[in-house]
Amino acid sequence: MNRQGMERKASILVIDDDPMITRLVTTVLESDGHRLLAAHNGADGLAKAKESRPDLIFVDISMPDMTGYEVTRTLKEDDELRNTPVIYLTGKPPAEDAGRSFSTGGLAFIRKPFSPRQLKDLVRVTLLSVGD
Repeated sequence: MNRQGMERKASILVIDDDPMITRLVTTVLESDGHRLLAAHNGADGLAKAKESRPDLIFVDISMPDMTGYEVTRTLKEDDELRNTPVIYLTGKPPAEDAGRSFSTGGLAFIRKPFSPRQLKDLVRVTLLSVGD
């Protein structure tokens, strides 16, 4: 395993309508040196993604304006964002989301509530798998 890849710091966008989840993800990942951006709905998230071109995107599956699946489909249709890894945040049981998460372009999903360690490990593994 490449040590440099393990230390890679990324620009990460979190799209979630729950400010507490956004704050938690931001606090945990900023403590690892990542640069975080937040959006509280799908439309704002898409605008921030197009503007900032993050290295990784977390998106809540259930949001009032558009679902995380809709956000991801739109991202995957954009030539500049289609290769950006998307990780879904969900409070639903895995059986409800697992297949759909992958078929809509998501790389992985993490269930709420999650531990800071789970979140950090998922980001590290994702960044290692996508490389530079």
